[in-house]
This record gives sequence, structure tokens and C-alpha cells, in this order.
Amino acid sequence: MRTSNEIREGFLSFFEEKGHLRRPSASLVPRAGDRSTLLTVAGMQPQMPYFLGVEPPPAARTTTAQKCFRTPDIDEVGLDTFHLTFFEMLGNFSFGDYFKEGAIEYATEFVQECLKLDWDRIWVSVHAGDPELGLGPDTVAIDLWKKIGMPIERIVELPSSENFWSVGGPGPCGPDSEIYYDFGPEAGCGESDCKPGCTRCERFLEFWNLVFMQYEQHADGTLTELPKQNIDTGLGLERTARIIQGVPSVYDTDGYQRIMEWIAKESGVAYGDSQDATKAHRVLADHGRGMTFLVSDGVTPSNEGRGYVLRRVIRRAAQHGLRIGMEAPFLPGLAEAVIEQMRGAYPELAEHTREITRVLEAEEERFAETLERGMKLFEDAAAHGEITGDDAFTLQATYGFPIELTQELARERGLGVNDEEYTRLMEGHREISRQTSKVPIDVRFPNAPRTDFVGYERTEVLTAITAYADLGDGLFQVKLEQSPFYPAGGGQVSDLGTIEKESGERAELVETLRLESDEELVFRGQGFAEGDRVKAVVPWSVRFPTQANHTATHLLHECLREVLGTHVKQAGSAVRPDKLRFDFTHPQALTAEERNEVEQRVNERVFQNLPVRTYETTIDEARKLGAMMLFGEKYGDIVRIVDIGGWSIELCGGTHVRATAEIGPFVILSEASVGSGARRIEAVTSGEAFAYLHEQAHEADVLRVELDRVRKESKKPAQAAAVEATVVGKEGNVVFVEAKAIKGGPLRDLSDRIRQQEKADGAIVGSTDDGRAYLVINFDESLVARGLDAVQLIRELGKHIGGGGGGKPTLAEAGGKNPAGVPDALAAGQKALAESLA
Repeated sequence: MRTSNEIREGFLSFFEEKGHLRRPSASLVPRAGDRSTLLTVAGMQPQMPYFLGVEPPPAARTTTAQKCFRTPDIDEVGLDTFHLTFFEMLGNFSFGDYFKEGAIEYATEFVQECLKLDWDRIWVSVHAGDPELGLGPDTVAIDLWKKIGMPIERIVELPSSENFWSVGGPGPCGPDSEIYYDFGPEAGCGESDCKPGCTRCERFLEFWNLVFMQYEQHADGTLTELPKQNIDTGLGLERTARIIQGVPSVYDTDGYQRIMEWIAKESGVAYGDSQDATKAHRVLADHGRGMTFLVSDGVTPSNEGRGYVLRRVIRRAAQHGLRIGMEAPFLPGLAEAVIEQMRGAYPELAEHTREITRVLEAEEERFAETLERGMKLFEDAAAHGEITGDDAFTLQATYGFPIELTQELARERGLGVNDEEYTRLMEGHREISRQTSKVPIDVRFPNAPRTDFVGYERTEVLTAITAYADLGDGLFQVKLEQSPFYPAGGGQVSDLGTIEKESGERAELVETLRLESDEELVFRGQGFAEGDRVKAVVPWSVRFPTQANHTATHLLHECLREVLGTHVKQAGSAVRPDKLRFDFTHPQALTAEERNEVEQRVNERVFQNLPVRTYETTIDEARKLGAMMLFGEKYGDIVRIVDIGGWSIELCGGTHVRATAEIGPFVILSEASVGSGARRIEAVTSGEAFAYLHEQAHEADVLRVELDRVRKESKKPAQAAAVEATVVGKEGNVVFVEAKAIKGGPLRDLSDRIRQQEKADGAIVGSTDDGRAYLVINFDESLVARGLDAVQLIRELGKHIGGGGGGKPTLAEAGGKNPAGVPDALAAGQKALAESLA
């Protein structure tokens, strides 16, 4: 078992012989109703309806090779030896069948007998316990690992952040045990406490995770036992191939090298020829796999959602291919190389080859039309020492450069990008595009009187139109004497609202153009003219949640600095009525504990009802006060300060609540990477937070009702199904039985019933089902005491059915591909017992 294909097939066949139903990979597009992620990110994700009890599983035991895609790592691919977007996760799942003992025994047998890894290099981690959850160390797992021969010094206890799995809220959860490969002291940090979980080095590589799903977590954080104990495991194919093939990185395994051979042939540049060549090969190989599978699963390039993920990887791959001399269009050929490599395991690739190459060629050609001009603009901007928000906006809006590509090119040159200005420009561009079709909007009244912005104090004002221009298509542009409408800036979106005359004419605000201490407004409506007296209104339902979200970003910023450290700096934000987004500098993902601590601290500050004061002062005085300022932002001599109880002091021009209690509950929705060294949190407050929490509570109630039903059902006596089974022999007090159309758990149950009915010390049962053969040996402890071992015997009998097996001395099972061999296996078993018991 050496190649990636052999490892994948070996894993699936192994568990198939252990009574698991082999299932095809689910789509990269999550099933309808799963809104947890844009794309499938783990092998267990398609299994969640079965673990939750929403749907019955197709079998009590299943095994899959699941294709997965991680969007946060797109910009990291190529920079190191381990980040990937597309990868494969091999898994075996048990829905109320076997539990910890079975999972550990199967994993041990596969590692030792199939992968044939050096057992002295295998370490495992187990859950160290969690006082907050009321759990002690997972002594059951520890004892099971010791039982199968793992030295205690290679069993490492790690905290919940590493070895406890949950859905991120109420729902199924449990401790897990991870299997690591030790590359030896020469790959380590040299410290005496170097072991799995060490963050200083890469000596230990985790390649298999065994999740013991045995609890239900409630909204208050307490745990109760599930009515059925489940198993969910995930073995990373690429990591396992790296270990088996003895290569320094996943990119050196056969799964990538064959694709890289095609890249080298097409470009004339080999992997490792230079730093740029190495990065380009990694990007092309990884993104080539990802884009091929995404298109095969029905995703097409667009500017939203999954389509934008696909567009990003296509354009990033195209740009890197051109850098090493490849001639466009080359992405269709890259996809064909991927299909040739993986069509055996994923036949849908071959079926969709024409569509895959068509979509990729069209997107590559679309990007190539503007790439050369876009690169010229980028190089001109870079020559000035910075990439302004206007540069980044023009590159995306005019030349199709995703902002992430601009950021990557800037990082390579040691330059920054003004993300705040870019966000403001892009927000305005999208709103104008949506509302106004192709009507050009620009500053039209440079000599008109300045508008007095009164939106900090009021959301409704009687005012007058001081300048007017008809734009056509029902649109007009004006200046007002006084305005409550906030123009987009500082991450906060523009207000929505209306103007209305006493005679009843009414117009909807379409766009607010921010000028230097001024603004111009675009409305949709009719019947207005210069000099008209109007009432300008920002709906409280729009303004209040927006300002609550804005003040919440200030609280979040300060709490992140308290929990993570003062290195945290704001790197961008978006404040809208429905939610807030906050980008910040931090080198790694927040742990579950850190995320919970940040959320808790923000809510504590909210309910302390801290006063929120705003005032203007000089920039020098603001510096003396220690006010936080955005890096790269240009400030005038007079600045506006937002002071929250003397605890948070920031320069800010946005709208805010009067006291923090007005924010209401604060809930973090997500935390993810947005590039090297930067993270993003999305959160909700006020009414949106209440609605979210109410929905979570409702879902928990529904799940609780379902769990109660399952508990009641589990207490009912099981109705044994009619099974065709015939006693074909007996040796001593061991019965030999031949059955049909039964396997797995039901076959083991049958062996128990036969022992009870026949009052036998043992039963050896053979069965055929769906063209395959199955054996179960069920011995009483008294037979083991007489020298019999079910594991040794099952391995001998398994040869007759063309397979192998395993288990424990009292209970073992095997599966094979030769159903005609069942009678021979039973006869051989009877002969072996006659000799052993003589």
C-alpha cells in the first residue's frame, strides 16, 4: 500500500470487510438545509443528519472517502509545505454500533497490518478532561490504548481545544483520540517536553482522528449521555501518503507530483527550480484539483458565494501559471491532468470532463483579456510605495482582480493595501450598480453651499433642497441644507431613508456621496426641484441597529486586545444594520476558549451600561489620550473621539448608541482567516442577536424532543427480524450455522441468539449477502480459557472467503469477496475446533 489510490482503496476495502457499507463521496456543495459552510469541509459533515437523528443512516456502519475544500486557506497555498484547499478525508462511522473499543482496535489493525507503519513511531492523544464540562480524563480510551500495546509514555493527554469535538453549540459532542506519526528527534525542537501538541516544531504529524460522540451538549453548557454512542473518524489521505511515501511534504506525494510533471512539461520549469517555481507548482496543483472538483459538482464562477471561491482559485492559478511561462489557455489541460489522476476514485470527473474544461477555459480567457493591463496598473501603483483603496478598487471593478490577489501581490513586494478605503468604494459601487443600472453618478455641485450633517443628533429633519440635477430614469441628485443621512465611511454603510414634501411626493435614497466635510445625495422619485422644503428621514429601524453594531465593533476591538494581546489592530470593518464584520491582525485562529472569552467580555461591557461620549479635539490631544487610530488612515487637525466609559477610546466618525446597554446581546457568528496574519469575526447584536438566539433555542427544543423520542424507542424491546439460518454442525459445545442475507451487527446479534437457543458455549456463523461473504465467531470466556482465540481462528477461516478479519478473543468477524467459500470456512472451523478441543 504505497500510492494515494492504494491507500484510499485499502482503507475502504478494509472497513468494508469489517461490515461497513461503502458510500460514495458527497458533493462539495453541502446538502440543502446545511448552511454551516459554503463548501463541505470535513468527512463527517454529510453524516450529521444521521448523528443528529434527523434521518436514519443507510447502515449501522459506513465508510467513505470524502472530498473536502477549505476556503480560509486559499491565500496560504504555495507559501508552505502543508496548506491545501482541496483534500480527501477517509472515514469510518458507527451509528450506535461499536464504540471506543471497536474504533481503537480497527485503527490499530489498519495502521499495523495495512499501512505497516513502525509502531514505535506512533503516538496518540486523548482528552485530558474539562472541569467546566464536568469531565475527567478519558481513562477508558487510555486503558484501551494500553490494552492494545501502546506504551503509556506515548499516550498524551490534551485539553478540550485539541481533543474534544462539538458542533460549536448545542448538539452531539464527545472526546476524541488523535493518532500521530513521529518523524523523530531530528525533526523536533529538542525540548524535553516535545510531544504531540507541541507548537514549536513539526516533529509529530496528526493523521487520524477518532471522535467518540457520546454526549449531548445543552444551551447552558451541560452534558448528558446520548441514547446511542457513535463513532466518527477522519484519516487525512494526503498526510498519510506523505508518511507512507517518506517524503518531506504533501506536495511531494504521488497525488501532486504527477500533476506537477504535467505542469513542468507545459511550462519548461520544474518544481524546485526556484522559489517562484515552487510556489507556482503548489498553487497550480492544489487549485487545479480544487477547481476541477468544484466545477464537476456544479459550481460556476461568479462574484458571490461558492462561485466567488471558484473564481478566486481559477484566477490565482492563471496568474501563477503565466509567471512560470505557461501559455493560456492552460487550465483545461491542468484539469485533464487532475481527472486522469483521480478518475478511478471519482468517476464523475470523467463524466463531466467537457463541462469542466469549457467552464475553466471561458473563465481563463475572460481574465486574460484584462490581466496584462491590470498588472501594468498594479506595477505603476506599487512603484509609488503603496496600494491605495482606489487602486485596489479599480483593479477589481475594471480588471477583475479579486482583492485577495491584489493583497497577495502586494505582500510579495512588502506593500500594504488600504482595505478600509477599498471596502467603502466597493460598497458604494455595488449599491449604485444595483439601484441605478448604468446611470453615471459623480459630484455635480462643487460650488453649492455645504450641507450641514445633523445625523449624529437626529434621524429626522425639516430641510431644503439647495441644488438639484435630473439624472434620468427616475433618478435625481441633490444637496440638502441639513441632512440626517450618514455617508459610508469608517466601515459603516450609508444610511437608507426618504425625503418627502408636504404635498405627499416621496423619494427613496439610493446613494450618499461622501465629500470633504460634505455630501451629495441620489434619490429615486419624481416631483422635486431646487428650493423645495422637504422632510428628510432615516428610519429608526435602519439607524438603531447600525449604530448598535458600530459601538459593538469598538467593544470587540478592545476585548480582543485584552484576550489575545495588544498586537491586535483593526484591519478593516463593515457595519451594517443586519450584522457587523471586524478584521484584525492575529497570526492564528482563535481557540474555542478564546472565542468564548471574547464574546463573554463584550456582553459584560454591554450590560455594565457604560456611557458612550463623542467629542472633537485636536489630533495631538487625541494622541495624548491614547486614542486608537487606524494604520494608514489620514486624519485632519481636528478629529472626533468615541469614548466608551474611559475604557475604549478611538477616533471614529460613525454613529453610535448613547450607552452600551442599548446594544443588547452580542453573538459571534463566525471567525476565520482573511489572509496571512489577519482574521475576521462576523457578529450580530440587538434584534438580530435575539432572533438568532431564539432560533438556536428553537432548534435545541426540536432536537431535545427528537432525542426524547429516540430514548423512548430505544427502551422498547427489539423485534427480531426473520432470518434464514441453518445449523450445519456442532463440535463440542460450539454450533456452526449458515445464514443468508445478513451481515454486520445483525449477524453478531444472530450469533448471540443461537448461543442462547442452543445453550452453546460458542457459535461460528457464516453468511452471504449481496455477493459477499461474512463470518462471525462468538466464544464464551470458558473456551478462551481452554486456549481458543476467536481472532486467530477468524484469520484462518477468512482465507476461505477471500478476506481477512479481526476483533478480540471472544468475538471476531471477517468479510470477503468469495461467498462460495462459506461452507468450506465452516468445515475448516469445525475441523480446527475438533483438533483444539481433543
